[in-house]
Amino acid sequence: MNKKMWALIIIFLVAVTAYGTYNYIVTSQKTIVVGYLQSDHDSALFVANAKNMFEKEGLLVSLVPFRSGPDLINAANLGKIDIGYCGIAPVTLAINNGTPIKIVASVNQEGSGIVVGNNTNITNISDLKDKSIAIPKVNSVQDVLLTYWLSQYNISRNEVNITESEVPFMPRSLLFKKFDGYVAWEPYVSVASVEGDGEILTYSKKDNWKDFPCCVVIATDSFITDQPDALRKFLKVHIEATNYVNSHKDETALIVSQKLGTSVQIEKQSLKNVAFNTPSSNEFKKSVFKFIDIQKQLGYIKNNVSNVSYFNFNFWPTKSSGF
Repeated sequence: MNKKMWALIIIFLVAVTAYGTYNYIVTSQKTIVVGYLQSDHDSALFVANAKNMFEKEGLLVSLVPFRSGPDLINAANLGKIDIGYCGIAPVTLAINNGTPIKIVASVNQEGSGIVVGNNTNITNISDLKDKSIAIPKVNSVQDVLLTYWLSQYNISRNEVNITESEVPFMPRSLLFKKFDGYVAWEPYVSVASVEGDGEILTYSKKDNWKDFPCCVVIATDSFITDQPDALRKFLKVHIEATNYVNSHKDETALIVSQKLGTSVQIEKQSLKNVAFNTPSSNEFKKSVFKFIDIQKQLGYIKNNVSNVSYFNFNFWPTKSSGF
């Protein structure tokens, strides 16, 4: 693994060491504290911050990195952050369990994939039977996605040795044969391919699930109630940044590269596999509820979803923008 990948891991460790124990910086009441993960999926947030889009709307925003979606959700539950960019899986579970947050926007669709080790003779998802596959966490987007993939080939989870691993370490762990393959978000799918540590078996944009839901913007109920104008402005910036990402791929790759410590080459490859969009509410909800159905089948979500309010799209800036 080259020096840039080691730099990425060091940046990740410094970030989670600084914020992993929730020793948050002291901010004013008007500062919006935004949690995020070290992922290409949050490119719109990185671009908005780098291009001073929040400041132009009169918003003071502080970005806080997290190791995982559940850690971010816990911080929201404790009132430590106001807004978060997070995978849909821990969000739906948390809301179902009574965490006072709502989904206020879509961030991206697709953006994950399965990577397998070199010379493993794994050429198809059906070959994953009896293999060791790493996921970020149980009930992560990637965990649910793996279950869906396996089901398409009539393979149960019990027929695969599923283990957990921190995503930034997955490519290196694969190289040292800690497992046969892994499911991760970008750029760690492309990292293995570009660096030569593994081979991409499939992307989430394939295999019969069109518009697979991935990351969302969540806001705490208290922030929604107390700062509706700020939320409306924040979502306006989110739309602008998403459009910018889609129209300025090379610049976005550079911004994300600097944020995550990856190479521009890796980011250019990675961003091709992430669909940054703001779909209509009905279309988006349909895809999310399909995702929730799998969570119910896995036993992660037990309550009747019809009695749960997952979304609040009342602060989407304009009707013509999507929601």
